[in-house]
Amino acid sequence: MSDSSPTLGVTILGSGSRGNALVLQTATSAVLLDAGFSARELAQRLAQAGLEPSLLSAIVITHEHADHVRGLRVFAERHGLPVFANRGTATVLKSRDRQLGSLHLFAAGSPFQIGPFTLHPFSIPHDANDPVAFVVQTQERRIGIATDLGHVNHLVTHQLRECDLLVLESNHDLTMLGNSQRPWALKQRILSRHGHLSNAACMDLLRTVVHARTRHVVLAHASSECNCRELVAKAVADCLISLGRTDISAHIAPQDEPLPTLWV
Repeated sequence: MSDSSPTLGVTILGSGSRGNALVLQTATSAVLLDAGFSARELAQRLAQAGLEPSLLSAIVITHEHADHVRGLRVFAERHGLPVFANRGTATVLKSRDRQLGSLHLFAAGSPFQIGPFTLHPFSIPHDANDPVAFVVQTQERRIGIATDLGHVNHLVTHQLRECDLLVLESNHDLTMLGNSQRPWALKQRILSRHGHLSNAACMDLLRTVVHARTRHVVLAHASSECNCRELVAKAVADCLISLGRTDISAHIAPQDEPLPTLWV
């Protein structure tokens, strides 16, 4: 990576079981990745982050679960934004909401362009119709985003290598999940190969994909009931020390407010 000024930024508007959305941005353009809060809440969080909705040129959806699409139609209509989804996700979204306008389709494994952003979608194992994660690129900068996946496979590790910034799921602590009052069926779903990554599994992924160019890592989609910031912070600090990479800044995405924008 060159030493020139940062050109690609990410603002996590909120991440967790009650809603997920983030903004990818350059100095002059932005896209919204997922819209898991109400349209009003999305607007409020954008304002908190100092971002104008007019900067957005599109909404891109990873999968159809409510915590990723809750405000999609209303926010898209209100701000005149095109929506991008793959065919499997689009089919479910349209079946749920006939008022949802035309969707722009992409396919996992086929990069596509929105303004200055090149988006590389790839399939991930999760209990949705056709869920994807992304590597987003502008010029030489790369941000990898992989949340909502039950296990890590070769495709995931291959795609996430050589990123300047990583947003990875660190959903639950295994002991806290086991001791929680959640129904057994829900625990089994979370622990399944199409559920969510534990803190330990997230650190294993980080050890595999961290690169010489990596400058930031964001731990996302933490459970409010089965995880805590202190556990995630210790896990990632220990992981980065073991890698000899204390130069990497680690951040935990909050559920209730935006994380300050990170630039690469």
